[in-house]
Amino acid sequence: MSRVLARHRAILLAYLGMIVLLVITSFFSEGFLAGSHLRTMVMLSAFIGIVALGQTFVIIGGGIDLSVPWVLNCAAVLVTLMANGSDGPLLYAIPIALAGGALVGAINGFGIALFGVPPIIMTLAVNVILQGGILVYTGGAPTASAPPLIQYLAVGRIGPVPVIVILWMLLAVLATLLLSKSAFGRYLYAQGTSATVAEFSGVPTLRVTVLAYTLSGLTAALAGILLTGYTAQAYLGMGDPYLFTSIAAVAIGGASILGGSGHYIGTIAGALVLTILTGLLPALNLSNGALLIVYGVVILVTVSLASEALSDFFSIIARSIGRKRDA
Repeated sequence: MSRVLARHRAILLAYLGMIVLLVITSFFSEGFLAGSHLRTMVMLSAFIGIVALGQTFVIIGGGIDLSVPWVLNCAAVLVTLMANGSDGPLLYAIPIALAGGALVGAINGFGIALFGVPPIIMTLAVNVILQGGILVYTGGAPTASAPPLIQYLAVGRIGPVPVIVILWMLLAVLATLLLSKSAFGRYLYAQGTSATVAEFSGVPTLRVTVLAYTLSGLTAALAGILLTGYTAQAYLGMGDPYLFTSIAAVAIGGASILGGSGHYIGTIAGALVLTILTGLLPALNLSNGALLIVYGVVILVTVSLASEALSDFFSIIARSIGRKRDA
């Protein structure tokens, strides 16, 4: 039992932090723990969680995906323009948007694994290309509204449970099975720990990288489609807030930004923590700028804690303390 707790300590701490933050926020914001507000909070967390699902796979594999904002935005705009407010065209609009997101992810993966382009450069360049492409395609002003079916998926309920939360939990189960029970999951952790060792050990690093980025593109596109249902329309820039939130959710959930560790179960806690923070900061009369500072600090601290230099620093301190005790 103690071995299991030690193994999943980071995830347990993420959930403990979420509970503490929830209690603290309830003191500053009256009605924060009301059922209707908690339901809304989980719905908002679902959008972050779905985008962060693919980001989790990429980060565990030792990469990062900076193209998610405009993959999300492109999928949202394309679906709304193709459907034009009607449910019928969704039969082809949704598959096209999802396939487009997956294709962009696959291009990222091939560029990184086959041509050796650094993940930050590759995905950032693709993000800029998509931004320019959608601006040219729409003339800078997409006008179509979201069809009723997408709005139902985003804000509808089955009994007391939001539909999007059900979809999120189904995706969480699939992600957990992929990471814990499949060869792809084992390869992904091995590659994130050391790509060189993994390659010499027979891990198909090209296929693993392409699949991880394909999943990231697919989930970003899915989140974009669902987000149009929440906002009732697509607009340019709607994906921008999900760049740092998708990364921060993975980091808060206990994954190493440098790869090789983490789990989507922890990312779920990270998504919830970030949503609670968005409720806490207004209650403290703090602006969105403060929220961005929090995201930046979270990422900086998690990368620092995972760095080899800092680990060596703490090892030196531990050895020094041990020597003093022996003396």
